Amino acid sequence: MDHQKVFSTNIFIEDNFLQPQRLPGMQEEIERLYGLREYDGTWQTGPNLEKNEPFKWFAKDIGKAAFNIMDKLNYKADQLEITDMWGTVLKENETHPPHTHSNNFLSGVFYLDADDTMPGIIFQDPRPAADVFVPRKKTKTNENSNLLSYASKNNRLIIFPSWLLHWVPINKSKRDRISISFNIQVKGQVGEHHEYQSGQF
Repeated sequence: MDHQKVFSTNIFIEDNFLQPQRLPGMQEEIERLYGLREYDGTWQTGPNLEKNEPFKWFAKDIGKAAFNIMDKLNYKADQLEITDMWGTVLKENETHPPHTHSNNFLSGVFYLDADDTMPGIIFQDPRPAADVFVPRKKTKTNENSNLLSYASKNNRLIIFPSWLLHWVPINKSKRDRISISFNIQVKGQVGEHHEYQSGQF
């Protein structure tokens, strides 16, 4: 029987995304900004981290990865723009509740300082009726799960659709979990004129 998988949700993961010698400078900048913080709750930098050294070159690497994803998905893009980039320090007992990233096409997270004692990222099946009836599972797979968790680990990059609901469980580690998040938007024409479904951004 022909098995066709349709309406897929695409998540892209790359381990060892950067050369290891690049990581200390990035972490030092986050720690410098963290030292200037004005509050002690779940802390994030401003949304323009890509303008700071040494994140300018990091933004270029993210842009290249995003273009590769667009090509793999057979999408055209005149230009891709990083609309937001920010760092997060997640301390012990802190969490990020369920959320999406509005007004963007792709979003992602890069783990700058994380290990297997820290929470990963959890994604929920976006199909509202997918878990109305769920048979018992012989083996849990990506195809038969309605929740998927991806581990946080140093130098791991994860890129996903901005509309995909996700969250981070409580950090039960004694160590701070440091990550860099970003949003990407398509610039230029989107959609097709002949389908009466186009726009210009």
